This record gives sequence, structure tokens and C-alpha cells, in this order.
Amino acid sequence: MYCPACGVRAKEGALACASCALVFSKWKPKAPPPATGSAVVRLDAPYVRSPAAWGALVAGAVILFVLREWLRGAFFFLDGVSLAVHEAGHVVFGLLGSRFVMMAGGTALQLAMPLAFALDFRRRGQPRSSYACLAWVGQNLLNVGRYAADARAQQLPLVGGGEHDWTYLLEAVGLLRRDVQVGAAFDLAGCLLIAWAALSVWERSRPRSAQL
Repeated sequence: MYCPACGVRAKEGALACASCALVFSKWKPKAPPPATGSAVVRLDAPYVRSPAAWGALVAGAVILFVLREWLRGAFFFLDGVSLAVHEAGHVVFGLLGSRFVMMAGGTALQLAMPLAFALDFRRRGQPRSSYACLAWVGQNLLNVGRYAADARAQQLPLVGGGEHDWTYLLEAVGLLRRDVQVGAAFDLAGCLLIAWAALSVWERSRPRSAQL
């Protein structure tokens, strides 16, 4: 026989282990792990676990899409920062020498900056801050949607005048006549991302012993 604690072979009939002095009659096996249904929610566990959760996500995104004009204004305190980053994106990507890349660079950096913050917060183990930054990405998508949908009408005021980014971009790829639909696609993506972030925060606020 072998000692269940240290694994050293013991003589037949021995009452205790000669190596670790464990009394065999007092040894109790470890309790089995809990059943899957009662597992504790992990910090990194995804919040979408059931059809009901997916339904809540879709329903939330649809409601936000209907209220997207109000939602755009709700994040007004971020608009100045996002605009500054957008204009900086034109300068940064303009260094690559491509006019198309320069025009797209404003939108690219506007979305990339809060996404980079979200990834960094996730790496640091701060999920709520990460989801807040994802909601910021969603808000930027809503602003991009409004900008893209204005490609033909060109009613939005431009900073310092100049050429309308999305008029050039959509004309370059042959989608200028679809500017409203392209804008709606950005809006929908933004609403989905904001709904995802909100539901994720709600999931993490539930009791940690909740059933999976």
C-alpha cells in the first residue's frame, strides 16, 4: 500500500506512514468538486449564457437603435475628446502618403483609441472600466453613423471647412448612393456594442454565487 498523503510505500498492516507519520485510520479523502450547475461565476466568464441573455442583448440594441438620436446627445461630454482624436487621426494617417488612408484615418483613430483603453483595462483586470470604454466605442460608432449618413446632404458643419470625409470615402468605393444605409449600419453596430457593455456590467453586478 502507499501513503495517500505523501505517496511513500508503507508496509502491509502498518498503522501510520513511516515518512509523514500520517495515521491511516484518520485520513479522509478530499470532498469532490461541486456540481457544474452550482459553479461560482468566474471574473472572466462571458455574460451571455442563455437564449434569454441573447434576447435581452438584441432587445436592448433595438431599443437603443430607435432612441439613437437621444443616445448620441447623452454622451455629449465625450464629443470634444472624440473630435480632437478624429482630427489627429487625419494628421497621423496622412503621414502614410495615401489620400484614402488619410481621410479614413480620422474615423479609424476615433474608434481605435477607446478600444485600446478597453483592451488595456481588460489586461489589468478592470472589467467595468473596460466595458465603459467599449460603450465609448459604441458612442463613436453612432457619431460615425451620423457623419456617413450625411455624405450626400452635407448638412453637418465641418471643423475648419474642408472636404467631407465620408463623401470622399463612399464615392471612392462606389457606395455614395447608400450613405444613409451605411450610416444606419454604423448606428446599429454602436447600439449593439453599448447594449453588450451595459449587459456585461449588469451581469458582473449579480451575486458571485449565481448559477451558471
